[in-house]
Amino acid sequence: MPATVLVLGATGRTGRRVVSLLAEQGHAIRAASQALARPQGSVTPVRFDWSGPATYRPALDGVDAIYQWFPLGRDRTAEVAALLDDAKAAGVRRVVHLANMTAHRSGADFPHGVERLLETGPVPATILRPNVFAENFSEHPAMVQGIRTGVVAVPAGDGRVAPVSVEDIAAAAAAALTQEGHQHRAYSLTGPDALSFSDMTAIVSDAAGKPVRYQATDPAEFRETLLLGGASGQIADFYAALYEGIRNDWAAEVTDDVQRITGRAPVSFAGYARAAAARWR
Repeated sequence: MPATVLVLGATGRTGRRVVSLLAEQGHAIRAASQALARPQGSVTPVRFDWSGPATYRPALDGVDAIYQWFPLGRDRTAEVAALLDDAKAAGVRRVVHLANMTAHRSGADFPHGVERLLETGPVPATILRPNVFAENFSEHPAMVQGIRTGVVAVPAGDGRVAPVSVEDIAAAAAAALTQEGHQHRAYSLTGPDALSFSDMTAIVSDAAGKPVRYQATDPAEFRETLLLGGASGQIADFYAALYEGIRNDWAAEVTDDVQRITGRAPVSFAGYARAAAARWR
């Protein structure tokens, strides 16, 4: 039966793919943003602003499920609590929250409050904890620029990570939003292989047909560079914690959760790199 899904972060890397998949499957989508756009097919734009609680209830009208993501920058636990209360009153049956595997295992404080709230909140929740996005290599401006100039410089040391394609994250989210059996569950979404950044840059180099190498940078210098670039202290701390987790192999675990949710094997990093190669040339 078709569902009506409110997608928060509908223009983001995962959100826009969730919108596309749900539309292909025949579901109605309410694509949330701070500014309204024109409706397109089954996609209806709705105004939503995390900092404006008055926008919550109108966006939730007639909604069966919520895909929830919010940008880094501050703790959103209070806002999520208010949204869940409004969602319960509106008859929403499930919420799917995009978290992060390494942040969940790290000492970073602010992701945990939201997850604890969802685990005991008024609307049945599914928490998706993906690993590092494979698409960071082709969609993150600093990473793309590094590949084009031949050096990927991050403080990952020799740690390994099992990068997951955003396409697989979106497929898992779409399933959890529209199918039974995923409520009150948390999934760790990974690709099929645990790779070091040296391994991944070698794969990118081969796919792009040009020399690309990995340079392990100093963690403190990395954090300072983020701050000098305008990042808040919380964002800098968050990314520092993520890379600390990678250095410590907290992101090296390979799971079968993508297969369990979607019914198909996850995309390998090599497969992703071959498909993305044109972006690096």
